[in-house]
Amino acid sequence: MHQLCRHQGQAVEVRDIHGRVQRGILVGVDPARGIFMRSGFRTFFIPFFLIAAIFLISIGRRIF
Repeated sequence: MHQLCRHQGQAVEVRDIHGRVQRGILVGVDPARGIFMRSGFRTFFIPFFLIAAIFLISIGRRIF
């Protein structure tokens, strides 16, 4: 989880286990539950058990 905290405030792309893609800014990380992302004016929560991969959009590198 520490590697996710390092990337707070950066644009990320999250792919879940169902194949959906969410893009936004990584706002916060709850080490026990999941991540918070902001997309436009909306902030939403994605639990860790749904996340398949997290990519940094700026450099195209997988971080989780």
